[in-house]
Amino acid sequence: TFSFPTDNKALISNDPAAFFMFVDRYNPTDRTTSQVWQGGSYGFVRNARTTAHGEVFTKFHEGIDIAPVTRDPKGEPTDPVRAIADGTVVYALKPPLTSNYGNYLVVAHPCGPKTCTFYSLYAHLHHIDTTVGTSVRRGDQLGIMGHTGAGIDRRRSHLHLEIALLLTDRFDDYYLKHYRSPNGHGNFHGSNLTGIDAAAFLIAAQRDPGLTPADFLKNDQPLWRALVPCRDGAELDIARRYPWLRQPGTPSASWEIALNGAGVPLSIAPSSQPVQFPAVSWVRPSPTSHSWASRNLLSGSGNTATLATEGARYLQLLSGDF
Repeated sequence: TFSFPTDNKALISNDPAAFFMFVDRYNPTDRTTSQVWQGGSYGFVRNARTTAHGEVFTKFHEGIDIAPVTRDPKGEPTDPVRAIADGTVVYALKPPLTSNYGNYLVVAHPCGPKTCTFYSLYAHLHHIDTTVGTSVRRGDQLGIMGHTGAGIDRRRSHLHLEIALLLTDRFDDYYLKHYRSPNGHGNFHGSNLTGIDAAAFLIAAQRDPGLTPADFLKNDQPLWRALVPCRDGAELDIARRYPWLRQPGTPSASWEIALNGAGVPLSIAPSSQPVQFPAVSWVRPSPTSHSWASRNLLSGSGNTATLATEGARYLQLLSGDF
């Protein structure tokens, strides 16, 4: 069972402007700045571009930004932040200066089989009231809302919440291959957690208390599919962690992974098509650049897409082939 992480439940009353923390959006036409709640929601909600096909938002926001409902006389938020479900605290970062998330923590939530664990991430906290290894129940207090982290001021204090899958349990190895700076966050670096639409999921979970993130994702539709090599008939680690992803069939030359626009894997199926390196096998046609709808993982347009550099790296991370 999942619940909202703060006392702000305005989504239930269909009042998104009261639920999401706004972002400032500059309009170059009239040189004005407006506050738009949509920028605090999930998905492609930031960095507007005007195209021949209308306005397109090209920057992806992986979590949801929940506005405070209480502030002290100085304007500091006082909202308690609570666990959205039973689980175990697996990461807690203090002090905030080493991450754009500020003070953040991660809770692991087993859903069904022991190998099927989802994670909730709570960011920009003023302070954290728990420690790694602590078992928590749904509704237990984890900390207090704040505005720690890069680019957030008191005015825009909020809780950034993600509900996510863990891509690999060898993230340090991947990080050392591609980046010179130290990781410092282990497997719970933000790049190793791929988030689902937390707002839509929490609304759906109010109607169906038994709903899991796996159930929720089964209704999603892929934006693209990619082939990755099948090494010696070995199963992918992510299919071991999330067995509901694995489609029937015997391992063959490659694996075909279906992904949505956020890069969340939706299914993994064996394929007889041999590949030496990850490659796009299908994309939903688009009149605009595929990069704008895929978090810059793809390039191309129309019926054709290829992996961008970030897309190739992402598939390495997803398949564990690095």
